[in-house]
Amino acid sequence: MKGFLINQATGEQYELENVSFLGRSPECNVLIPDPRVSRRHAMIRRHEEGFWFFDLGSFNGTYLNGSRITAARLLEDGDQLEFADLTLQFKQEGGQFTEADPNSVGASTMALIRSAPVIMLVSDVRGFTTLSEKLPPDRVAHAIGNWYANCEVTLGQYGATVDKFGGDSVLAYWTDVAPANRLNALRAAKGLMKACDTIYHEQQELFDSLGLSFSAGAALHLGKVAYGGMSQREFTLIGDPVNLTYRIEALTRTLEKPILASIEFLRDWPEGKAYCEPLGMQQVKGRAQPVEVYSVERFPE
Repeated sequence: MKGFLINQATGEQYELENVSFLGRSPECNVLIPDPRVSRRHAMIRRHEEGFWFFDLGSFNGTYLNGSRITAARLLEDGDQLEFADLTLQFKQEGGQFTEADPNSVGASTMALIRSAPVIMLVSDVRGFTTLSEKLPPDRVAHAIGNWYANCEVTLGQYGATVDKFGGDSVLAYWTDVAPANRLNALRAAKGLMKACDTIYHEQQELFDSLGLSFSAGAALHLGKVAYGGMSQREFTLIGDPVNLTYRIEALTRTLEKPILASIEFLRDWPEGKAYCEPLGMQQVKGRAQPVEVYSVERFPE
């Protein structure tokens, strides 16, 4: 499945990446040099079901087929996106990613699946259901769209691969588990917390008036997983350590600590414990055996 945006005035065509940013910043995949367009105006992300469009809280908004977008939308072939005076038509080639697709990697791909230790980071927006209930839809789209964008930038800055976004959560990983990347994982986790602070302060008056905040928890874990191409254009992690990382992230609410690390993340890396405080053995949902976790309290420069 491929996606394109076609400039209706010039016929210029842009092929969409797995994640494409649109705006007037030179860093955007689709550059729109118009002062009425925000620097990071919007984002399009490819999922198995198609291409999702997010307005990133732009000042003048984005219009889809004549209506202003106030929430994430799954694009359909022929949709018209309007940015100030610019109209881009969305074109899609191919349907959803399925194993039945003749171009799918298929069963033969299993030979390309690798099993190796990886560093995993899971972050999840806290109280997202409450945010969705109390905030206007356009404000929810603004907040979560900016959060997605910040996750992409921050994780990329520290060398992580984003495996998937799951509504209000993100899973990322590093296939090199050397201490340098464990330091990068700590830096990335800190960056994600700072991004939440930025989003909150952008709409502080509204958040405060409703008694809301915008924050996230994060978990760092290291374990042996299977990773590789599971279907056409789908590269993902599989294994119990992935599930455990999500479970540890859930502990951030119970323990009231924003960032937790497992003993496996710190094992064979004694220097790493200097950034953490031990919290002992903790029971996690769905597991008979408790896990040893640490609260990340300090960060490398």
